Amino acid sequence: MRFRLLGALEVNRDGTSFDVPRPRLRAALAFLLLNADRPVGAERLVDALWGEHPPRTARNQVHTVVSTLRQALPPEAAELLRSDPAGYRLAVDPDSVDVRQFAREVAAARALAADGAPAEAARALRTALDLWRGEALAGIDAPFAGPVRTRLAEERFAALELLADTELAAGRHHPLVPELTALLREFPDREGIAARLATALHRSGRPADALTVLRDTRTLLADEYGLDPGRALLDAEAAVLRGESAAEGPGPAGTAVPVPPAPAGAAEPPASAGPASAGAAPAGAAPVGAAPAGPVTPPTAPAPEPSPYPRPAQLPQAPHGFVGRRAELDRLGGLAAGTAAGAGPTGAPGDNGPRTAVVVGPAGIGKTAFAVRWAHCATAVGAFPDGQLFVDLHGYDANERETAPRVLERFLLALGVPGHRIPEDPVLREDLYRSTVAGRRLLVVLDNAQDYEQVRPLLPGTAESFTLVTSRGRLGRLVVQTGAVPLRLGVLPPAEAVAVLAELAGPELVRAAPGAAAELADLCGGLPLALRISAVRLIEEPELPIGELAGELAPEQDRLAGLGLFGDDLTVSGALSHSYRRLAPEQARLFRLVSLHPGAAVPAGAAAALLEPPDAPLSAWTPAPARRLLRTLEDVHLLERSAADPGRYGMHDLVRLYGRQLAAAAGTDCSTEAGAEAAVALDRLAEWYVAHADAAYRILDPKRLRPPTELRLGWSGPEPFADSDEAQQWFVQESDNLLALTRLGVAHGKHRAVWQLALLHFTHLMRSHRLGLLAEVQRLGEEAALAVGHRLAAATLANNRGIAYAIRRDRAAAGHLERAIAGYEEIGEHGGAARARLNLGSMHYEFRELDRAAHYQEGAVATARATGDDALLYPSLQNLALVRNEQGRHPDARDLLDEALAVSERVGTEHAIADSREKLAWVLQRLGEHQRAFELSEASLAVARRFGDLLMVGRAIDQMGMARISQGRSAEAREYWEEAIRVFAGIGSVEAETVRLRMAEHFS
Repeated sequence: MRFRLLGALEVNRDGTSFDVPRPRLRAALAFLLLNADRPVGAERLVDALWGEHPPRTARNQVHTVVSTLRQALPPEAAELLRSDPAGYRLAVDPDSVDVRQFAREVAAARALAADGAPAEAARALRTALDLWRGEALAGIDAPFAGPVRTRLAEERFAALELLADTELAAGRHHPLVPELTALLREFPDREGIAARLATALHRSGRPADALTVLRDTRTLLADEYGLDPGRALLDAEAAVLRGESAAEGPGPAGTAVPVPPAPAGAAEPPASAGPASAGAAPAGAAPVGAAPAGPVTPPTAPAPEPSPYPRPAQLPQAPHGFVGRRAELDRLGGLAAGTAAGAGPTGAPGDNGPRTAVVVGPAGIGKTAFAVRWAHCATAVGAFPDGQLFVDLHGYDANERETAPRVLERFLLALGVPGHRIPEDPVLREDLYRSTVAGRRLLVVLDNAQDYEQVRPLLPGTAESFTLVTSRGRLGRLVVQTGAVPLRLGVLPPAEAVAVLAELAGPELVRAAPGAAAELADLCGGLPLALRISAVRLIEEPELPIGELAGELAPEQDRLAGLGLFGDDLTVSGALSHSYRRLAPEQARLFRLVSLHPGAAVPAGAAAALLEPPDAPLSAWTPAPARRLLRTLEDVHLLERSAADPGRYGMHDLVRLYGRQLAAAAGTDCSTEAGAEAAVALDRLAEWYVAHADAAYRILDPKRLRPPTELRLGWSGPEPFADSDEAQQWFVQESDNLLALTRLGVAHGKHRAVWQLALLHFTHLMRSHRLGLLAEVQRLGEEAALAVGHRLAAATLANNRGIAYAIRRDRAAAGHLERAIAGYEEIGEHGGAARARLNLGSMHYEFRELDRAAHYQEGAVATARATGDDALLYPSLQNLALVRNEQGRHPDARDLLDEALAVSERVGTEHAIADSREKLAWVLQRLGEHQRAFELSEASLAVARRFGDLLMVGRAIDQMGMARISQGRSAEAREYWEEAIRVFAGIGSVEAETVRLRMAEHFS
């Protein structure tokens, strides 16, 4: 078996490729292959597939993905996908994966080159590069894929550069020219390729062409990126101009040496992989600027020579109570270590590596405290011997916003330039600043920047200095123009948030009431500013217990008011207002309206629907103007795009409360007379969700009897979902939003929306086995339907409530089902009444009251046959068969299920067919037909997973275990049963205990 990742994912056996269906299965397989023959824990796999925002059921979905992947792989590969205590292991030979083969060939080439065998090294490199068939991990869309793809692309490029060096060393410069020319045409900004092409041209007797290549590259770098040429270009140009021997002149400086790939998901290659990159921390030392574990100890290296220049020290006082951020501090230290000594990523002195880092995040996230903390740590270990410059640019305060000329004057004075030598002309002042800092190892901190134009004049021009920028905006132009490395700060995790309270307000206070402290930290949403304000309140108001402060902040309407200090302008609202005041009117309107969305994650399409006129038709598309507005709110961190799904946006709880406060102040609160804008927006939001839920429901459960959906608005464009996979995924993503919107509709008396949302939510909640929520939602829907006199909807929702209680084996189901029967009969809906009676029989079956169950189910079968209602007939036959099976009448049960399967195949859905097969498999176990039972269960399992029917998933896996134990395949049976227990336990089903007892019977 061969596995190929350097291009599109391929599984190849004896020249035959096997297709792995579905994107998530391909992503999981790719991640396991990148970690070939190493255990991958479930949490790592969750992070790899969903990133920072996994769904609630992620762990269960991982088990499902792995099990489905086993079925999709060829048998010999499926057997190697194993579960062990450390997680999942794909026990394939690592050398069967082309990524590992590539690394091995490159490492061999590097060794050959070091041994003076360039021709052999070149052959090994060409073997390695021939493994590439296109972009690595092509078509893999998962959070882990981007960083791995980037790393592999850099390793390929390093191999290409090493190939050029070995070919040059072997004297094969003539055939190298066309190869490098094509490569430079594809990657015109790669200085290393340009330098090597120039060397090859020069050695081929074409110095003029060599200079043209070098100067074209220099012009491109200056015009497109504002960059000066690096050492490799300068050295190559100097060699040509000096007329060095074409045959023996030096190759380009800074030859790249690739390192073996790190394990997937690792931030850096292992230290033992090869020569350390320039600027890396020495063995045993933390990266420069990382938060020290104990007191900072200055390095023991000889002290630097005294600087002949003034040494500015403008950093403000280090923040008190700083907690956490270790990973971010370490990363920033690593970035600075690669530049503070004037070394770039290739290790060549003066090479242009990243000279700027930009720390971004929303208001109140602690960007300034983080930057100042790191700067003090870096200074303490002597990283910047020529001093530190610091300025608060007040980028989001129109009254105090700093201008570049004013800041440059302060910086120049601090650097020892006499005032009379500082020119008035801003451009000349900028030139003098860059000349003054050239050659100095300075740290420049530009705090609270608004945009690139405010920052650009303050950036040093050489690599000896390191610049740290903080901003609420993403400063994408700064990243593009200068190669600045963005570093995003998020909210603090719960433990670190509580630690902030303990550091500032005192550990005794937190130890005395740990539960209240955790609640207070949660109400602050992990936002450092809110935590600091709360701690100050606890200090200044000693009579205020921590639990009482948490109680004061608990009501949403009081929370922002409580997160401020008397007599001080330090408030969460004030910090957010600086961002809000910079918005254009349409951006501000969208922010206010999106804050009214009751869910945690807002789909872009739903946000766009809020902006449209009241009677505009709904659509599955997000118009370009709405996308642009969403991006502007994301840029200033008032919205955060989901890492797992770029089409969804989240809001910090306090940001959402601030937006709702603004909506009320603008007269858009639904509770006021002037609430037209918000009322219209919420009506459109409900219509958008009803329309999408209806479209998904029609795909996933088209045969279920229900009232027609009532939409006030029209629909424009194609249907929102192409197939059942898309429809199911929409319900998975939007289920919590549907629940929140249903509750909001109840609060605002939106009865028509409530009963429709509840009814359309039924199938997803039932299949995902969220029975408590199912019962609650159907109750809210029934009450809303009764409020508007919709008797068919009320009866349908009462029937649904009965189903929820029956699955839970709760006798309260009978009252709901009898109420549904009466409601259906009153309006002459006899098919609905027959279905409710069938469900009443199912309740009796759950309590093993078999005669009463058979009475209702026989009646349902008779009604279905008499009326020709095949959609009622196959579930009636299924349920009656289960009763006959428990009565010991197994052949009768099989006959009934054979008929049910035939009917469902004729008129049912794919899910109904799978349901019939799963029940038939249950009966066949009793009849000793174990292999056919296994095959039917396996077929049902695949469909159940696609439709998210977790109860059927668990039952199918359980039955596969039963079949295997009967066939004497105990190890397989144990694995199936263990997985069934995980599935049942994950949904809170009592059937988990049934499987445990079955396992104990066979393996005790």
